[in-house]
Amino acid sequence: MNVYIVMGTHLPEISRCIDHLVKSSKDLAPVEVHVPNELGLVGPNDQLSVKSYDPETVLWVMDPDSKGSCFIIIDPQTDLIDQLENLADNLSKCLIEPVKILTFVDCEQVEGSTKLKGWLDACIYYSDIVLLGNRTNASKPFVREFQKQYERLCYPCLFMILKGQGIPGNSGEILTPGTRRITQMFDIPKESDTPEVPGMVIESSCDLEFEESETDPFRAPKEDESAAHIPDPSEFIIFPQ
Repeated sequence: MNVYIVMGTHLPEISRCIDHLVKSSKDLAPVEVHVPNELGLVGPNDQLSVKSYDPETVLWVMDPDSKGSCFIIIDPQTDLIDQLENLADNLSKCLIEPVKILTFVDCEQVEGSTKLKGWLDACIYYSDIVLLGNRTNASKPFVREFQKQYERLCYPCLFMILKGQGIPGNSGEILTPGTRRITQMFDIPKESDTPEVPGMVIESSCDLEFEESETDPFRAPKEDESAAHIPDPSEFIIFPQ
């Protein structure tokens, strides 16, 4: 099963992009799109099946050997990190790593909002590809600077422009496996190839019990001064007509 995780607030663009990806590739079929309850994200398309889920209680169980693809839309109205951690834990138990994690950026709205920018900062930290959309009324200098600020921070994710009504310029880049995200949250733990030797004590200058959450600013304990606050983006959601 090929799993794609999608984050964003401009739901019509997300819907049109997924619809385009499905129609432009025969390798995806059969396709499922999992949508948070009552978002009504994806329009009619006989090439995919749409399934609703409750982000508060969902348990993701999938067959790693199953053919086909699955797009999981993260609910922008529910705690981002709780959803990602639950999804990562469930997929790991199924021995599945996401093919790609995508963030859709509403350029017009984020240009005037540090609050939405704060939420997108978190999304982009976990993303392989960032899709810049809704650019008609956003200034070109802002769009360029938005991308460059993450490049200066050495974010490995790929930035792409959405054309027209949410159409990606390179569908193949989105659908092809290739991890570019900072986070290791979705990595499947690999068993060590080195056999254990009874009685052997291994000395190390590093912490063998290292947890990524110790350096991830968005998953740090709230009492930690380095913890980053993630704003609620609900007021910026654009719902389908």
